[in-house]
Parts: sequence; C-alpha cells; structure tokens
Amino acid sequence: MFAQTEELESPRPPDTDDIDLSPFQRRVLVHLHRAVMAAQGNLSAEYYDVEEEVRQIQILEHGFEGDYSDEFAGINPPMSRAQCELVWDILDMFRIINASVDALGTEEENGWSKLGINQRYGSFRGFDANHAVEHRLLSYTRFLVKNGRWEEQAHFMNSRERGNSHRQMIPTYRSMLSVFKPIWSQTVKSGTRWHLTEDNLRTVFMEVPGAGPDDDDD
Repeated sequence: MFAQTEELESPRPPDTDDIDLSPFQRRVLVHLHRAVMAAQGNLSAEYYDVEEEVRQIQILEHGFEGDYSDEFAGINPPMSRAQCELVWDILDMFRIINASVDALGTEEENGWSKLGINQRYGSFRGFDANHAVEHRLLSYTRFLVKNGRWEEQAHFMNSRERGNSHRQMIPTYRSMLSVFKPIWSQTVKSGTRWHLTEDNLRTVFMEVPGAGPDDDDD
C-alpha cells in the first residue's frame, strides 16, 4: 500500500517588500526582458538603437571605466514602495469619491450639483510635472492607468495635459487622505453601505482649496 501523501499546498508568492535591486541588477533584468521580446520579434524601435548598442559593447569590451556610467543612463533612481502606496491610496480615494458622488445623483440633479461642489476640485487633478517628486508620481500614475489599473482616469491621463496639474498637489491629497481614511474605515466596518454619505464627502472636500461653490484657488 502506498503511503498517504500530504496534499501539496499552492506555492506562495515571494515576499517582495524587501527586494532591493542595484542599478547593475536592474540593467541585467532589463536586458533579459528585451531579449525575450526580441526573440519573439516584439522589440520596438524605442528599445533598440544599433549604434548605441555597439557603443556600449565597445565600452565594456575595452573596459573604459570613465564611460561605464553610460550603461546606466536609462536607469532612474528607485521609486520607494511608500511613494507607490501613496499613489494607490490617492487613486483609490478618488475612485470611491466619484462612485459616492454618482450615487447621490438623481435624474433631475447630478451628485456634484447636489453637493454644491465644483467637480474640478472634487476630482483627481494629477501631479505637478515641474516638481521632482510629483513628476515621478505622475509618471507612475500614467504607467498604472496605461496598464489597466484605475482605468477611470484614462481620459484624464490621455488629455492634452496628460495629468500635469501645473501645481503641487501632494499637500492637498495628503490632507484629504488624513480625513478620508478614518471615514472610509468606519464605513467599511459598518457593513451596511459602500459609499460615502453627503456629509462624509463635504468633510473630505473641506481639505481642498477652492472646492466651495463660490471659491476659486486660481
């Protein structure tokens, strides 16, 4: 008789929270992914420059240490997990806000009119492309939306400004989140509704300069 074998558990995904890749490791992984794409004939022109590839090969073959940095010219400084999570939180917040405003609307009056809030100030306004940190957050937001996450922002990311707010938005978003998070946590715990109430929304919008019906921060 065969010995009874234990049921195999599904493999758990690796813990990626503590992964720290050096520029060298990131460059190697980039080239490996490009090699896979090239093998299938899917490497686009933007990822392949014959003259540049030959130049990099010559630098490495001859050991021209003064030019080694060129090999990493396209490798940007890492964007921390905390910064990524901030973008996720902001986009989630506006997803819930917009759904809640829509739920307030009626056939006679949309939710924004009912609140007396200018929709521009109650919606996600992107990040400042001229600010070093916010530019990274904007690039990441574009990446997320392009790859199918928070698709409700696609029209905004594809607009003429492509999500460039032309002013720093992090302070406003952080203020909104500081109010939104505890309200939403209590809403979820209640288990009776999945939208913010009119009063909840007004409380969150109090953190937005210019959000009142007669206010303008421009």
